[in-house]
Amino acid sequence: MFARVTTYELEADRASEAVDAFAPAIEHIKALDGLVDAYFLVECGGDRALSMTIWESHDAMERSRVAASRARIEAAGAVDVEVLSTYEFEVGIHGDGAVQEQAGALGRG
Repeated sequence: MFARVTTYELEADRASEAVDAFAPAIEHIKALDGLVDAYFLVECGGDRALSMTIWESHDAMERSRVAASRARIEAAGAVDVEVLSTYEFEVGIHGDGAVQEQAGALGRG
């Protein structure tokens, strides 16, 4: 599995507006092939947020880049959220404790 993580800076007291703005973006991403799950997290009492999408394969994550970028930019623009960074990761350990063992996992293939 693979993950795309984006961090954001929010304006003060706009966390709930950011959640509302990102809800349609998450719905859009949920329709893409290969998505396992999607999250939008807001720092408790803070000015940071994070989106994370989990993909079943690197190819699925790559195919989603343009659509994800458009959805992210549109949602961020709706509430003056600044996109700080976007990174793509390979999942090393899943929540059930399973170490990913597919060919090429963690660059070992």
